[in-house]
Amino acid sequence: MTESYSRIGGVPTRDEAYRLLMHHLAEAENQANVIGHLTNTESGGTLLAKGWYGVGEMLHNAREQIRRLATRRMQ
Repeated sequence: MTESYSRIGGVPTRDEAYRLLMHHLAEAENQANVIGHLTNTESGGTLLAKGWYGVGEMLHNAREQIRRLATRRMQ
């Protein structure tokens, strides 16, 4: 899946790249949690489900850290 970037003079913009990165990280976090839920309910694999929930939490933490870095950069 490819999304085109907004371009100013033929160059991708930083804010569009940031927006897409945050969108994809949020989507990945959501899907990891869905997989964890389905693993827990369908197969009863609670340890594996906790692993997927952990992946979702790591993606959430990465998104928050990127947001903090970007906020400092834009000031």
